Amino acid sequence: MSKKLLRQLTLARCVPYRPYKLTARQLQEKLEEEGIQVSLRTVQRDLEEMSGMGLFDLTSDDRSKPHGWCFERNGLNDFANFMPLSLAMALKTWNDQAADLLPASVLTELNPIIDKATQVINDSQSELAGRWMENVVQLPRPFPGSPEMRRATTIRDALWRGRKFSAEIKRLIKGRTVWLRYEQVNPLGIVTRKDGPMLLCTVSDMDPKIYGIPFEHIKDVELTSRPVTQPREFSVHKLIREKGYQEEAETIHFVGRVTNTGRPLLEETIPGHNPRLTRYDKQSMMVETDVKDSPEFRRWLTDMAGKVEILAPESLKTPK
Repeated sequence: MSKKLLRQLTLARCVPYRPYKLTARQLQEKLEEEGIQVSLRTVQRDLEEMSGMGLFDLTSDDRSKPHGWCFERNGLNDFANFMPLSLAMALKTWNDQAADLLPASVLTELNPIIDKATQVINDSQSELAGRWMENVVQLPRPFPGSPEMRRATTIRDALWRGRKFSAEIKRLIKGRTVWLRYEQVNPLGIVTRKDGPMLLCTVSDMDPKIYGIPFEHIKDVELTSRPVTQPREFSVHKLIREKGYQEEAETIHFVGRVTNTGRPLLEETIPGHNPRLTRYDKQSMMVETDVKDSPEFRRWLTDMAGKVEILAPESLKTPK
């Protein structure tokens, strides 16, 4: 669903019925309360476009300035009544396969439209539409009401509403897995990967580092009343470019020969799982590790330039 359509649907919900009316400025404030930041001119253009479509029965009272806007009838239902089968299919498919990508508060507002989409599909008696809805399935998907679904919904709601939350987060400290409670998790963005969604956040006002934490490593989420703190020059796309979140790196078995540099190479400084150091010859050691071919691993290879000879795999011998 496009941002414009979602914005206009939200705007339609905010417009009162006659005899009540709201100005464009008042409707802009209501959109901001819903988390939609737009200019006054954008709201005015939306209202004029929705009114000009003739579907919403949206009118303005120009007897005084600023003009007030209202519906003669139920505008949102009027929109739904004109829903074509193609739009109904798109909305129903999105709701069945990807509804968990939106916060719960938005889903609640869209429920009447989704119900109408289901009705349009059923009333159409279209064999093509019926076959599509029955046979197109995306797996895996948590069962509605499961702890996993509730956790994901609450995290997304926190980001949508711009509120911090408290939660227990899974951490690896000195080789031990522990769950630690954080009271001011600051949600900044969400990246969806093959192995599930990941939250980009800070975990404390005293720690400015932005962490990428898989949803499955977060539990017992509780919203707070504290607003989100937005770091300066924060950009999800910049983090994706820098940290490679867009790629699911494959695990490779790396073998290298490290020459004697005068400073011993410690196993704990080697990236990856199960790093091993064995004697290669009198002047060098052989290092082995199971590691993801990630930007972090590539940086380690760069830092070790001139000190490590890549023996395997062959793909690493040709720089990316």
